[in-house]
Amino acid sequence: MIQGQYRYSILQVPEAVTPLKLRGHLRKEIEAVQATAKNEEDIILIRLFVLEKVLFGLGQKKVDSILHGIVAKCPNIQRIELEPLSRPLSAEEMQEAAEDAQANLEALTQRVMATKGLGAPTA
Repeated sequence: MIQGQYRYSILQVPEAVTPLKLRGHLRKEIEAVQATAKNEEDIILIRLFVLEKVLFGLGQKKVDSILHGIVAKCPNIQRIELEPLSRPLSAEEMQEAAEDAQANLEALTQRVMATKGLGAPTA
């Protein structure tokens, strides 16, 4: 049985971050998310928004390599969902992304509970 928390973190790479600075920026941000894990059983998913021009500047293989390398060093980070952007998200759009992630998390929790025969979680 999982004893830790299961949560999403939403990150957006600032417009000023160039392809050459992406690895360092992501390492710092993702390690900060990792540091928020309260115990070794916490599971963290990250939804990462990055401008397309930064991704294209590096290429898919390099981006994958960067993300895999960072995740390998962060035991609580289960997955990074990469979301390419043509323009930066506004505060309202970031809030919508957070709400969408929360809804996905709640749906997943319901499916897991139903599969395990535990019914709906209680508050």
